[in-house]
Amino acid sequence: MRSLSTVLALGLCSYAALWAETNVSIAPQLTVLLSIEGKSSPSTLAELKSELGDIMKDTGRTLDVRLRQDAAPTESFQDVVLVSLKGTCKMEKLQVFSDERGPLAWTHSTDGAVLPFAEVSCDRIARSVASELWGGQRNQADKYLGRALGRVLAHELYHILGQTHEHNLDGSVAKEALSAKQLISDKRIGFDVRDLNRMIP
Repeated sequence: MRSLSTVLALGLCSYAALWAETNVSIAPQLTVLLSIEGKSSPSTLAELKSELGDIMKDTGRTLDVRLRQDAAPTESFQDVVLVSLKGTCKMEKLQVFSDERGPLAWTHSTDGAVLPFAEVSCDRIARSVASELWGGQRNQADKYLGRALGRVLAHELYHILGQTHEHNLDGSVAKEALSAKQLISDKRIGFDVRDLNRMIP
């Protein structure tokens, strides 16, 4: 037979659990569906997901990154961004091109609104990364490419989620251009307060 104090304690625990369940704030989920045009490396994709998840965790969203082919045709999403990875997403040759020009990635707009689509040039990013790798880093080239892809994609998600064409002038991932060194640096790079305010769910 349970004592009154035991019953009261169980009742309080049940109430606390119910309160927590009904008052918890559920983070909105963002799904990123990737389509890959050419060849890719598993380590590159794994690092892309890891880096992107680390950067985006500050936005107050839970992130689900997967291949578009793995999404069921009838599946629905709370918020989704379609990303096309163009070119070869693996470091096949570490050739360095000193005059590599053009955007690393881009979004699309209509009537001033930034659409939930992004295109990323794996080839241009790979060439940029190759120019900065040295020594033992070259043995982990695919991993560094994935890190760079994650940072470039985070920049594009900033435009999409923040519905802005503006850039940050400081050292955040939302600055207008990231150098090859910043793309692969071991030093964490993310969003600052102004960036995050633009992306509030």
